[in-house]
Amino acid sequence: MTVQQHLENLLKNSAQYILTDDDKKTINVKVLDKFVYAKLTSKKFRKWKMSDALIQRIQQTLKLTIEQNKPLEAIFFQGGYKLWRFPSSPEVDWAEFFNISYLLQYLAPIAAAYKQDVRLTYYVHTMIMELHDNLTTEEIDNYLNSFKKLVDEFSKYLPKNMKVRVWTDRDIYSRDEYFKIIKTAYKKAEQDYLKLPQDKKDYYRKLAELNIKWNGNERWDKLPENGKKEKIYQAAIYENSIPYLDKAIKTVKADKYILLFTKGSDSFIAVGTTKTSIAKHWVGFGVLERSQEKLYERVLTPSQFETIKNKKHKNEKVNLVNLKNFKEIWIFDERFDLVHK
Repeated sequence: MTVQQHLENLLKNSAQYILTDDDKKTINVKVLDKFVYAKLTSKKFRKWKMSDALIQRIQQTLKLTIEQNKPLEAIFFQGGYKLWRFPSSPEVDWAEFFNISYLLQYLAPIAAAYKQDVRLTYYVHTMIMELHDNLTTEEIDNYLNSFKKLVDEFSKYLPKNMKVRVWTDRDIYSRDEYFKIIKTAYKKAEQDYLKLPQDKKDYYRKLAELNIKWNGNERWDKLPENGKKEKIYQAAIYENSIPYLDKAIKTVKADKYILLFTKGSDSFIAVGTTKTSIAKHWVGFGVLERSQEKLYERVLTPSQFETIKNKKHKNEKVNLVNLKNFKEIWIFDERFDLVHK
């Protein structure tokens, strides 16, 4: 299979699934909610062990949906930007393409078995990036619009009962309302942050420093050293302010939703971003690895990207999606062991 054929297959067939004889037996022997639960928690996609609280939450959601013959809705949470450190910024790249394909493959068996709609929603944080990453509204809009266009491409090939949509904080808050509320959220998050052990504080500061675009919307690069440290500190707090946005949290974390993220918690199923990756796709860069004529999708973290960007690779032309970062794709003729990098 050529690279073009491989990528075209991901675009057109990720949401397609034919129930196997074993699937049909499982559905007959058990009830449908047991089958759906098994697919949602399958180790083929799940990256971490589930807590008892998460298991209970999933079962409760299925009682509110499958048992009542209502649409099944899954939400994946993400940031509304492409990390400025990547050459693909500010638009989506193959990392987002791979993730959409992966999540459709994850939900496809459920859609094949369930007569009601199966809906995948990407809930995208946008406005807070202006505060903690120093991004312009235009950069965020460029990312969001390109992401929506990519979703539209996949939507052309979905079964009738599968839907993908993009939902944002802008759909819940006006700008004035959001920036007023985030100030209160910041104060609450700061109180919690100050109680954290030093290693946790260091983690959030390192994450903040990685994301800040110093010569972005404002020229933070011209600040004195103590001013830069203050911006990193503030960014770390803003990163932890989101749980205090009560209106948004109550809306998007309602019991009727299956919650998905790269890493797990008592609320979120940890699905990573691809079969081989747990890197967040909006702060990741998508490439292909080839081994024994097979192709594997990989989402690289910023540090992984720096590690391998100068390794021998091929930039192969692709004609599939009409967005600027989909004219070609990087291909490495090796599999990388990047778990600890």
